Amino acid sequence: MPLANAVQLIAYPNRIGRGLADLGDFVDLLGNAVGGIHLLPPFPSNADGGFSPLTHREIDPAYGTWADVERLAAGRDLCLDLVLNHLADDSPEFQDYLRHGRASPHAALFVDVDALGPIGPEELARIHIRKEKEPFREIVFADGTHGRVWCTFTERQIDLDYRSEAVYRLMADNIAALAGHGVKLLRLDAFGYTTKQIGTSCFLVEPEVWRILEWFRATAAGHGVDILPEVHDHPSWQHAIARRGMWAYGFALPPLVLHALSCGDARQLKAWLRMCPHNQITVLDTHDGICIPDAEGLLPPADLEALIQDVSARSASPVLRRQGDAVHSVGAIYQLTCTFFDALRRDADAYLCARAIQFFTPGIPQVYYVGLLAGSNDDALLRRTGEAREINRHYYTAEEAAGALHTPTVRRLLRLMALRSTHPAFGGTFELAYSADDALSMGWRAGRHSCWLEVDLRRRAAVLRHTDEQGRIVETRC
Repeated sequence: MPLANAVQLIAYPNRIGRGLADLGDFVDLLGNAVGGIHLLPPFPSNADGGFSPLTHREIDPAYGTWADVERLAAGRDLCLDLVLNHLADDSPEFQDYLRHGRASPHAALFVDVDALGPIGPEELARIHIRKEKEPFREIVFADGTHGRVWCTFTERQIDLDYRSEAVYRLMADNIAALAGHGVKLLRLDAFGYTTKQIGTSCFLVEPEVWRILEWFRATAAGHGVDILPEVHDHPSWQHAIARRGMWAYGFALPPLVLHALSCGDARQLKAWLRMCPHNQITVLDTHDGICIPDAEGLLPPADLEALIQDVSARSASPVLRRQGDAVHSVGAIYQLTCTFFDALRRDADAYLCARAIQFFTPGIPQVYYVGLLAGSNDDALLRRTGEAREINRHYYTAEEAAGALHTPTVRRLLRLMALRSTHPAFGGTFELAYSADDALSMGWRAGRHSCWLEVDLRRRAAVLRHTDEQGRIVETRC
């Protein structure tokens, strides 16, 4: 069955209340405002906020059970992360590898760095890395011998070797198991790092990356599941993903919307709206922050730099991109760590305009739980953890989250979400109408139904005109 054309909520298993049962109670409060949920990893994990899974077959008992997950999937589309690039170093497979070395039945799962051939300064310089050191970890086997494995992210996350059939068997089993629990959409986390070829960037290496993605698309489709490959890079990647029948990510939208509202200029946003894929998942905020590479080539460099400087004044330290030969240098900005509400200076009208633009953009919109509750930067959590992205990952008690639903800004947002999730016009045709450079006019039509949005970017005011059940035009302000 196709995904419901309705708003999805992005949430951790334990940051609205104590666990999945509390999250389920909270989602029930949202009624028809949401038609799906993207549940961030609920699996046993030892690092990276759940993205270092020991297995995809179990739910961390601290969060709940598979029954709690299936409750979230009942009557809604459920998206789960398939962390396909790596396994936790505490996983049974890697622990067996440490005990038995190459004699382990799981040895083929992991990248033997020393078997890849010489990696000199020139080869290292090309590798796209995500931390302040080369992406290798030395390990000691039980017999005292040494080896090296690949770790793109933390030392606890051991990369898988996609030259091995054993990895595909593991992933096929994971996909089948997750589909059996009601998953409709799999977000393929960090898939771009699966292509390890010395002498290349080892990131999004073509054509190998497309062969890997096509295997995941076909395997998931065999279980009635769609895939959402996650990548931050030039916007051409999203077009290429969409052309291959997979869900693309509208990661360019957040910086384009921030630029339009901060400058009162919609020209670049409109240009993207004319050409963006329609089989996309749109976001303004995620657990990772506001991503920048996706807007490169869409916003002029000076405008992108001005946006970075503006939001950075209210952010934690940005996440950087580096290369293997310059691991301690300042790289290009990768992600801005800030809630979207704070990025817009906690201006409720601007925030509702941004959400309205997102909801009228082609695709299925996702709203991050902090954004749903118009949350501000959690500076205390940042100081406590030292992790920049935690500034946008507040822990809400069940009572705190339920109470936030009654604040004026969130009530306005919920009305807008309910309209987007239920109005029949959004199942029809998207239209972008002429408007001045400091305005935006866009809408949807299906038969006798229509839903239209007019945004005055300088006044930060948005007006909705939509048909009711009798086909009469109703006008409201966001």
